[in-house]
Amino acid sequence: MTCNHLVLIGGGHTNVLLIKKWLMSPELIPEIPVSIISRDSYLVYSAMFPSVISKSISLEESLIDIKSLANNAKISFIQEEVKDIDFNLKTIVLSNRPPVDFSKLVLNYGSETKIPREFETLLENRNAFPIKPFLRAYELIQQEDIFDSVKELPFVIVGSGLAAIEVSYALRKRWRFRHLKLLCDSTKINNKILKSLRNSNIELVDNLDSDYGKILLCTGNKSPLWIQKKLLDSDSNGRIFINHNLQLKSVSGIFAAGDCAVIDSSKRPASGIFAVKVVNTLVHNLKKEIEGRSLKKWFPQRFGLQIVNVFPSQYPKAFAIYRNFVFGPSFFIWFLKHKIDLNFIQKFRSKRLIMLNGGKNISLNDCRGCAAKIPQFVLNKSLINSNLDSLASSPEDSVQIYNNGQDRILQSVDGFPALVSDPWLNAKITTLHACSDLWACGAKLSSAQALISLPKVEREFQSYLFSQCLQGIKSTVEDQGGELMGGHTYEARSLVNKPYSLGIDISLTVQGILKSGAKPWLKSGMNDGDVLMMSRPLGVGIYFAGQMQNINMPSSSSEIMKNLVKSQQNLIDEIYFLQDQFRESLVNAATDITGYGFIGHLKEMVESSNLFRETNNLEPIKVLLDLLAFKAYPGVFDLIRRNIKSTFFESNKEIFDKIYKRNQQKRIINFLNKNSLDKETFSERISLLLDPQTCGPLLISCNPKYENSLKDKWYKVGKVVKM
Repeated sequence: MTCNHLVLIGGGHTNVLLIKKWLMSPELIPEIPVSIISRDSYLVYSAMFPSVISKSISLEESLIDIKSLANNAKISFIQEEVKDIDFNLKTIVLSNRPPVDFSKLVLNYGSETKIPREFETLLENRNAFPIKPFLRAYELIQQEDIFDSVKELPFVIVGSGLAAIEVSYALRKRWRFRHLKLLCDSTKINNKILKSLRNSNIELVDNLDSDYGKILLCTGNKSPLWIQKKLLDSDSNGRIFINHNLQLKSVSGIFAAGDCAVIDSSKRPASGIFAVKVVNTLVHNLKKEIEGRSLKKWFPQRFGLQIVNVFPSQYPKAFAIYRNFVFGPSFFIWFLKHKIDLNFIQKFRSKRLIMLNGGKNISLNDCRGCAAKIPQFVLNKSLINSNLDSLASSPEDSVQIYNNGQDRILQSVDGFPALVSDPWLNAKITTLHACSDLWACGAKLSSAQALISLPKVEREFQSYLFSQCLQGIKSTVEDQGGELMGGHTYEARSLVNKPYSLGIDISLTVQGILKSGAKPWLKSGMNDGDVLMMSRPLGVGIYFAGQMQNINMPSSSSEIMKNLVKSQQNLIDEIYFLQDQFRESLVNAATDITGYGFIGHLKEMVESSNLFRETNNLEPIKVLLDLLAFKAYPGVFDLIRRNIKSTFFESNKEIFDKIYKRNQQKRIINFLNKNSLDKETFSERISLLLDPQTCGPLLISCNPKYENSLKDKWYKVGKVVKM
């Protein structure tokens, strides 16, 4: 049987408007599980993209955070590219992960730039690039900024449509001096616009000579190759034919909207206005289809008003085009477009999107991942009350479970409530996080067992969630050279909330092997004169707290998600390689930075080391940190200034306050540059060091003579001195 699972394919305008509609009217959300698959976690609002190019607004102002929107609507978000759909088996084939099962689909994957044959070689040689995907095109445009000079070869825009025209105006505003050419069929462009283009110093050409720099293709749209191979009924551009119920004519239970679809009996050119107008019918038809009721019909309007910004150097102006009539350019038309665009984008930034999604503000919701840890005070007090004092005073990331004098096996247990709503991705993140305890002791993963709690949902969907988890764990363990050897499952008895994938809890017991003859790295080996080296930036908890409040952070998102699924085993291998060269141990002490933040885990290292030193009649040590040396993920300090913090922050702050209230001479953690920082900067840096980390950095304490050997992958944050 196929599991009941509605999947939205593509992060296009229709799908994000559909999700917003569900947020504002929760009674319209289908009762079955819902997921969205999107190549990007952010949608560029296409109407504002020329304004981004012209530098009239920032890129961030044009973005809709699909992931946050989905999370607020309790919809599972899967960031991946679709490669194929098997309509018979009801599975979606993705690029780098297991397929996703579905029962109903909404196709809104948009379109790709149509590449004329004469530009294919130029595209392969990277002399030309398409306008879509927008984010990639914008990166390439930014790279051209350094060539804004009359001495540089011309930049060529190709296309005769309004998109090519508006982008040409935007580039002229962006680049004051560079020669711009618009390669077009001028007979297809209104005379009033032609005159305006020439007045804007944009040369119109009808053929491409050899005298050019880069070429931007705005040459129309086509469907992705994978959908063209499905041999569905479609027009010459690969747009799927649908009926007035918004369903595919040839396959039942599949809806389509936006640029990828067209109603067979009411053919219209692709236009953003249809994405807005169709949503009310689509949202009702989805619910009716799933409930087995008759569907509504939608009839698109024949004509729509189109507005094109001119971006003059003085006050803004725009053209209005309706049918064959062109009005302007005028400030009033620009103002009208500006208000429409602003109102549209503000709908996705409104606090109402958060407030309607629960009885309290979402900023009070508990954070997930490693921020779901038990407070250190509660943990240590409970251990002491249970006569497990040594686990409180000398905690280690992994324990040795086998030693024959040559080979040593270490073991650790770790896990947490689902951090992200994609069950496969969440399983990978949880597995890598568990491996971090082994890496912190210098071991390499050899095997793992998993404990998985699944929500009580329909059996077929439960099986889908379980399969996604297992495949995520298995692939990650095998990528580290280990083997998934078994585990245990149980069904949760807590209340089930959507998205059901966030009701998954995964814990792993991981075993690791030390290199032959090596000893485990302990927290207790810090020496006077050591330097502290870190492997990654901080700020994961703050980032996810910002996500919960609909704050766009595109620069952080890609780097953080990349690190969350990136192994740090290679760092351990490189240290052993250096040790073989130097013929002595590099690492005196080590840990990984997770739920207790940098300060909490460093405190464990210092206290464990001092306990060991006291036992061996050595003077106690303390740590001096360079607050300005710590790296944060992009945008994290901006969030700190907005008072965004993880729900575990206050618990971690108790650790810091207990250390800092002591006399300065008795503090085990102090700061090299405290007096040179103003109060605000000091507070911001401390907030970073108290942030809980999922898949956080490794921290090692080593002899300073090895700092240069490690600095390519590690960075120094402080030093160890005598108390």
